[in-house]
Amino acid sequence: MINSALSKNIDNQLLSNQLEEILNLQKDNVLKDLFLQKSFNQFNKRYKDFREKYKDAKWSIQQLRNDQNQSLLDITIISTREINGQIYNLHTKQTVQIETYKNKIKGYKVIDEESILNSQKSPLIIKIVSPKKVLTGEKYEINLIIENPLDNSLTASGMIVLSNEDNINISNDTFGIKPNQSGGLFKYIQAPLEPGSQTISAIITHPEGIYSITKKIKVGL
Repeated sequence: MINSALSKNIDNQLLSNQLEEILNLQKDNVLKDLFLQKSFNQFNKRYKDFREKYKDAKWSIQQLRNDQNQSLLDITIISTREINGQIYNLHTKQTVQIETYKNKIKGYKVIDEESILNSQKSPLIIKIVSPKKVLTGEKYEINLIIENPLDNSLTASGMIVLSNEDNINISNDTFGIKPNQSGGLFKYIQAPLEPGSQTISAIITHPEGIYSITKKIKVGL
């Protein structure tokens, strides 16, 4: 039993290494070999949408926990994108739980995620302070702290709650953000009454650039 579990853990480690290599080399023709069909269909749709926007993405995948049939992965994605002649930098960190069967990915779930998209010439340096997990119905605070306070040319900001897990449809309920005395922006958010997750998006604009963040908060009992 011990040898079997050890072998399975090694298989999972090799699987995550293969996934990182294939994504970085963009070997789309062999990517499906790492998945069972149903989970590949789910992954491939999102992956294709992502690749259309970010063609030069670099992936780093590290194991945080490795059980016999499940692994917890720490994933970092760095890329750039051109929008209306402006170049933007993307930096995404995810914690992903994968379920495996016969050394293939049977299912996966994004546990935690934080994405930052900012224009290359933006002078904004912002620290995100927020909980990773909140209780159902809890009112919690998200802070975007500007580490090097700028002049009064900060022009606009806003925060919204994304309306579904796919981050496709954005709700029309815009949350106003107030200036923080320490140099930043903050907002109180109401957690949903059902366990799961809540995804928050915020944007700060400056004459010299834009800073946008998306943060996934786990909601539990």
